[in-house]
Amino acid sequence: MGLLEKAEKIQTEDKVDANPTPVVASVVEPEPVKVTKKSRRERREKKPKKTRPVKEKKIRAPKTLPVGFENATNLQKRTRRFVDFAVSYGWSIPILGLQGFGGGTDTTYFIILGLFLTVGNLAVLPAYTNRSIGNWVSRTRYVNTRGENPLWPYLTIKGLTTSFVLISSFAILVVMSELSMGDSTISTIFRIIGLLLIIPPLIDYMMYRRRTNGLGLWDTFFGGVWMVKTGKTAEAKGWLKRLESLGDFAESRGLLNEKEDTE
Repeated sequence: MGLLEKAEKIQTEDKVDANPTPVVASVVEPEPVKVTKKSRRERREKKPKKTRPVKEKKIRAPKTLPVGFENATNLQKRTRRFVDFAVSYGWSIPILGLQGFGGGTDTTYFIILGLFLTVGNLAVLPAYTNRSIGNWVSRTRYVNTRGENPLWPYLTIKGLTTSFVLISSFAILVVMSELSMGDSTISTIFRIIGLLLIIPPLIDYMMYRRRTNGLGLWDTFFGGVWMVKTGKTAEAKGWLKRLESLGDFAESRGLLNEKEDTE
């Protein structure tokens, strides 16, 4: 019996050895690689620089009088200037004279009437006809680089140049009278007003004299404006026809001499 048990035991051990248990190999996970952040400078250096195309410089063409128009003569320009001054500001001269002599005449109605004339000649008439009374009398008008009428505020601002000079001159006279009486707040205010208002007319005058294209401050500001000759409008009717008759009267008086050289 002992031998049989040993033989059975040996057989069972052989069976166990014949079917060995599988050995599971342990998988070693790789350690995570730390990504080092690059500095801004390194990233900028690696990025290819964008090359911008070289822009060609635009050559500005000089502003010249458009084709088909002729500059107004010197006489026409002086006639236009004189008529516009007489209509817009001439009424103030007798009023200042009356005030200077210390007369007791009430000039309120004259001032109101004069202001109506000024507003009508510098704002209303240019807005409707693109010309002032001075332009109608001198047979002139304004054109821009496209041969069109400029915006009507151009005539208003240009007409206010005379008022700038008048107000500045009055402010300077007040300052001079105040200097003899001592410095005061009023003289300081008028001094500032006089200096500010005289600047645009001075710039306008210097630009007229020094520039070859004959454009002043406001002419340049509005993109280039010239005063040109204009003929009689056959289609004018009503009150426009009466304005045309002012040009006929000036022409009959020799105020529109076409033979004079233009500037």
